[in-house]
Amino acid sequence: MRKGDVNGQDAQPIFEYLKAQAPTEEYKGLKAKATRTLLKTLSKSVEKDSDILWNFTKFLISKDGETIKRYAPTTEPKDFEKDIEEML
Repeated sequence: MRKGDVNGQDAQPIFEYLKAQAPTEEYKGLKAKATRTLLKTLSKSVEKDSDILWNFTKFLISKDGETIKRYAPTTEPKDFEKDIEEML
């Protein structure tokens, strides 16, 4: 294991794939939207709307490798429990 880029020309292929499958996440509520604005300002590697803003961005992927959904860094895992149950 080692650190890898998630955005830009040196982005690792897995992150390019995930961003292509789920290009955006939903920010619900004023606090989440304000956090998105802050993260976009702080991140030096964000150039496109599909870029990953922060390392707590989450992707829900099925066992066959299909990306189901992308979640904002501010989304708690308990908030997408229903999505996981539906996928099972």
